[in-house]
Formats: sequence, structure tokens, C-alpha cells
Amino acid sequence: MKQLINIGFLILISCGTPNEKVNNSYYVEKRLSFYDPFNHRFTFDKWIRDPKNIRVVHETIKKYGYTKLFEESELTSDYCDYTGLDDMVSKPCKNIIDSLLITYPQVASAPKYYKEFWLRRKNEKNDTIVYEVLKEIKAELFEEQRQVINEDIVNDTILNLIRIRTEKPKTDAQALENFYYLKDAGLHNSAYNLLFERYSYYEVKWDKDNLEKGLEKDTVDCCPWPIIEDDTK
Repeated sequence: MKQLINIGFLILISCGTPNEKVNNSYYVEKRLSFYDPFNHRFTFDKWIRDPKNIRVVHETIKKYGYTKLFEESELTSDYCDYTGLDDMVSKPCKNIIDSLLITYPQVASAPKYYKEFWLRRKNEKNDTIVYEVLKEIKAELFEEQRQVINEDIVNDTILNLIRIRTEKPKTDAQALENFYYLKDAGLHNSAYNLLFERYSYYEVKWDKDNLEKGLEKDTVDCCPWPIIEDDTK
């Protein structure tokens, strides 16, 4: 899910072959429209390239709140950690967004990174929506202008996954609700990680062993990359 958050901010495994006799310790992790647990690059390499999906992610994160996802220090430090850039563009996030917005109308004369960024977007035919989204992100994060949300295209699954991934449960009941949300969505491996492999859930008082028994093992595919990953190792 961090990929979704990063992509929303700057828009930018299978380790086995299906086999009916697979015997492993992994739990079922359902493929979602925006996420493939057996190809963890799918979201970034394919799904998010569609302008409609860029808008879905953006509107969903707007509803959650961009300001809830990023500390001020993360946005103003000399290195923007959310771009995937190398040292060639070691600048604060605000500076990078400003430069992207300024260079969009004059791509031909833009510095190397910004020129290549916009040429990729133009080649993918999503440059217009990326430009509009970056303007809204700048307004919300750096100008304290709350943006109007298009509720019709907010993706509730993405919204809930962001919430579960980023927020520490306030009560044991909320933790249990999050567990069952993941389980009911077919994300059993992610649900397992809430029980045993998430720092923010360590203090929850629940019957881990009994809850684990209700999770379904994957006897067909091997080694999914859960959307709520183990953050303890």
C-alpha cells in the first residue's frame, strides 16, 4: 500500500508456479483490482498508469487526508523520500512539485529529470491528470487549502487499507474489526500479519491462536506479497 500512497503523492512475486499440490505455510491473499500479491510491481507498473485509476487513488487519499500521511519534516527535508529519485534530484518535496508544475508547459527546455518525467507521462497519456493532481496536492499540503472530494469515485477498499496500515488501533475492538475486515476481503495473509507481525498491534489483547485457526491456507499458489506486510523484520 505504500506504493499507492507514494504514487498518489507524486503520481508517478510470485516465487512459485501455481500447483494444486502446493504445500506451504502461506495464507490466502486475494488479488484485488489494484493489487496483485503475486506481482508486487503490478500496482506501480500497470494499474496506476490509467488516468482513471490515478484519479481514484487521489480522491481516496484526499478523503483520508494527505496531511495525515506525511509529517512536515518529511516534506521539508532536503531529500524527498517519496519520489524514488536518486541524488541527482535531492530536494524537498515541495520544491520538486513546484518544479514539475513549472516545467509542464515547457517540457522541451526542462532539466533532465523533469523533462523525462513529463515525457513518460505524455507517452502514457496521463500527463493532464497528473498535472491537475499535483496542483491539488500542492494546494492541500503546502497552502492549507482543503480540496473538494469526488465521493463517487473514492475506493472504500483502498481507504480502509490505508487506515489499517497507517493507524494504530485505539481499542482491542477496533483491532479485531480490522482483522475481520481483512479476512472477509480475502486478505488472510495480511490478517495474519496483524496478529503476529505488526508493531502497532503488539499490545492488542486478543486470542491470536484461535483467530489464526480461522485463516485459510493457500494450497494452490506460493508466496504472496501481502498488502499489509510484516514490519517487524
